[in-house]
Amino acid sequence: MIWIIMVITGLFTFGTRFIMFSGNTTRGLPSWLTDALNYVPIAVLTAIIVPAVLIDPATQALEFGMNPRLMAALVAVGVALLTRQVASTILAGLATLWLLRWLL
Repeated sequence: MIWIIMVITGLFTFGTRFIMFSGNTTRGLPSWLTDALNYVPIAVLTAIIVPAVLIDPATQALEFGMNPRLMAALVAVGVALLTRQVASTILAGLATLWLLRWLL
């Protein structure tokens, strides 16, 4: 029974994606939906990054004091705003995190 459900679900998932990308449809998405979908990546990244930065893994509590992850994230945001380069943002954030963990 589980195999039947998995095959049907797989066919449904494939079908919904195939219809959108096959070019057989004459209508596209409404403009309001396309505009709203532009905010999905930043919302998803925020939901992933903010808990990783602000919540202490040991205590599962918010940590605002001497939080090296928060300081490294702020440095990474600053580098991202200045350079607009992903690689330099990642390198600056990681270097700051490693340096702060070594010093603290």
